[in-house]
Amino acid sequence: MIWLAFTLFIATRCVDAQVTAQSSVAPELRECYTNPQFLDRNNLPPTTLPVLIDIIQQIEDNPNINMDLRQLAVQLLHTYRQDGIEFHQPDSSTVLSSNVLPYAPTFHSFHRHRLLLTKIIPGYSQVLPNNTINSALKCAVHHMLSTTVDARVRGNENSCNQLSQYRALRTARRVPRQVNADDVEILDLDALKSANTMGKMRHYDPKNDVEYTSIGGSKSERQLLGNSQCPLLSGAVFTRWGAVSAGHVIAGIAGGAQFQRVPISELTKGSLNDYSNVQQTVSSIFTATLSGDLAEVVLIQGTERGNAISVGVAGNWNSTQAPRYYMLHNRLNVEMTDPEIRGDIDGFVLGTLINSNVDTSGTLKLSQLLDMYYSPRNGVYNSARRACNRRGLSQEFIDRETLIAESQAFVAALDTSMPLRGTIVSGLDQLVSSAVQNFQTYTTNNLNDLSCINSETTTNDFRLKTNLYIVLDAAWPYQAVYPAISFLLDGIEVGKFGSSVTLLSAFDGSVIVNKTFSLAEFHSNYTLTRHQALLNGVNLENTLSNIRISMQTELENEKTANYVGGNSSVLLFLLNTGNININEQIINDARRLNETVPDLRILFATSTNQFDTLWNLVRDMHNDIRTISLNNEGTNVENTMNPILTRIQTVGRRIVNSNCGSTFYQEWTSGTRQFADNVEPGYINFYTISPNYFFGNNDNRKVRISRTGSSVGSLIVCQSRTVVQPRQNVTTIGADAEAVICQTLASGNVEISLRGACDGHWLIGACPPFYISVQSQVTDTTSLSATCTEFACRFPYNVRYQVQIEDFGCFSSAGTAGLSLILGITIILFNLVKLF
Repeated sequence: MIWLAFTLFIATRCVDAQVTAQSSVAPELRECYTNPQFLDRNNLPPTTLPVLIDIIQQIEDNPNINMDLRQLAVQLLHTYRQDGIEFHQPDSSTVLSSNVLPYAPTFHSFHRHRLLLTKIIPGYSQVLPNNTINSALKCAVHHMLSTTVDARVRGNENSCNQLSQYRALRTARRVPRQVNADDVEILDLDALKSANTMGKMRHYDPKNDVEYTSIGGSKSERQLLGNSQCPLLSGAVFTRWGAVSAGHVIAGIAGGAQFQRVPISELTKGSLNDYSNVQQTVSSIFTATLSGDLAEVVLIQGTERGNAISVGVAGNWNSTQAPRYYMLHNRLNVEMTDPEIRGDIDGFVLGTLINSNVDTSGTLKLSQLLDMYYSPRNGVYNSARRACNRRGLSQEFIDRETLIAESQAFVAALDTSMPLRGTIVSGLDQLVSSAVQNFQTYTTNNLNDLSCINSETTTNDFRLKTNLYIVLDAAWPYQAVYPAISFLLDGIEVGKFGSSVTLLSAFDGSVIVNKTFSLAEFHSNYTLTRHQALLNGVNLENTLSNIRISMQTELENEKTANYVGGNSSVLLFLLNTGNININEQIINDARRLNETVPDLRILFATSTNQFDTLWNLVRDMHNDIRTISLNNEGTNVENTMNPILTRIQTVGRRIVNSNCGSTFYQEWTSGTRQFADNVEPGYINFYTISPNYFFGNNDNRKVRISRTGSSVGSLIVCQSRTVVQPRQNVTTIGADAEAVICQTLASGNVEISLRGACDGHWLIGACPPFYISVQSQVTDTTSLSATCTEFACRFPYNVRYQVQIEDFGCFSSAGTAGLSLILGITIILFNLVKLF
């Protein structure tokens, strides 16, 4: 009942002091418009849904913030969302005063925003503390939640509308696709560098009058739209299912979480307008989403263009891998753009679900709700409740007559708060009906979003958990390598419940970005400025030596922490320097790294073919070395980096004997140890056990997988010595019928014996790893519920299980003559093959 007490409390509070509802930029947001670093969006994390979820998770995990979903959704709006902030170009003859910030909330979206925050979704007068998240993340989430249109001339207008739109029917990342020549990064970096420091873009000359509309040749009394033919829409967030206005989504959730019907008389106090022919209350969910935007459309377009009502404006992102700017295809009728339509539908659906107590446990987090809805499978406890089914959900949840009535009522309220270029004296019902009809038609015919069928067939049914260490050669141009790295981080799902990333220098192995599970943190730290400060050159001797020491320290830390299993480890070298000299010291360092950190997979991605020099530094010379071609426009990232991502995905999660540390003394057996894990319904977790833990024979050596807690469906446990990702009922080319053995686990446990697993193999390096998978099997009609409420559960309906190991050993060939012998034989054979 905490949320009820919270609702009653804020309903009695004075809301006149809401800082983001005032007609000036909120004090805590002003550094986003004064600090040159934050004015340039390229220094902020990309505006993607995973980044937004990451930032919300950081707020949720802040020990000083104790709020449930309902409270946090409201407070996000009151702290970080301020719609309608525009840049106002001062007169050229006037010296810009340091006492004046040339930004203010004057765009039309602010007036609805102010009404929403002060009357419909009121909150604490005290917002989230300013130190809840750092300044970069604060500015990033502010821009992701706040809707406005910036139509200043930027210098790229001739090309921005020719870019390929971010269509929903994109090919999956695991399948190479033909990239259009126009699918490029379009931001002109030279123009950005030389731009006005206050706006970071070339501003329109204030002496030139600007057409406000094309009607009657009238001029605008102030420069609102500038001359850009493809203005920037703030508040848009990239998702696989189309760009979404995130502020509308959060507002819809808040409107449902704190649902109320507000009398129009409370919203129109002091007004002389008579709207007695409309319903006398409005819904907080409708006004926060659909009827709010439709009211803007009716009032603005109705007073300027009569009955010519239009909804929907498409656009495209500036970048395919690190989107930060969403460019509209025109500057007219921008009251209800495509991202706003999607955000309205999504926010309305989620707000309605929250209002109907979709999560009866009361433990559901805001980040989890968003993560479930924008997911390829499962959805919000029901596979139909996800973004890929947006069209079906809009038909199920949105009643036409109710939408018309709610829109008419909110027009009456907004009309008294929004300055307009005319007065609607009659015909309101026809305008609203036209707007609603156009909205429904546009939603059905024009939103080309990824369907649920394509969502499932073009995405993996496994979640990756990898500790990725990227060794970066500073010789790469930032514009070429940054999108490539972004592609990998998105592909391995860097995040709180997934993978981590560490960025190292190829010059000496020093840390550029510390190990982080936060996408937002990585992108905030790895910027153009940081890249330009890196030392050039590739020194594998120093790099491998320093990395080996760091990795061995990590193993010792895992030993202290009694670490039994979890993320895989991949070391990726991204090299742009050619003709790298490989000496005996480098070969020995790589050998020692492979021996003393047996679960680490070393990969090389180089701009020139260096197979002949790098092959003896990796475990699998045919698959661990790739030649990549990256251009400065970023047009070929997906095709080029997809093989690297696929290789990383084949490295399974680790199951280890942490007693081994980095020394692998054979007398240090594991005894009986275990770790907990969970799998999403319909997904698979893949594990790899290195022979360094089972090389010597032991009759009691085994892995035991048991189910814990209550959850739906069955678990399928598969094992193989040859198939890297074993799964049920899948035949792998080149593998015999007995290559994969699967067992069903409904209750109890599945026991896998490792007795004699290396029989017939004289050397550890010749013994193949042991591959295990745990798959959740559920039917499409299965009803999901919150059974996994632990901190480690990404989704509340995940299936929990335990992995137990018994009598794992510690074996290493480090320093033995056997390894040196086989290495020498391999080199001789390789040279003989080259001769033929």
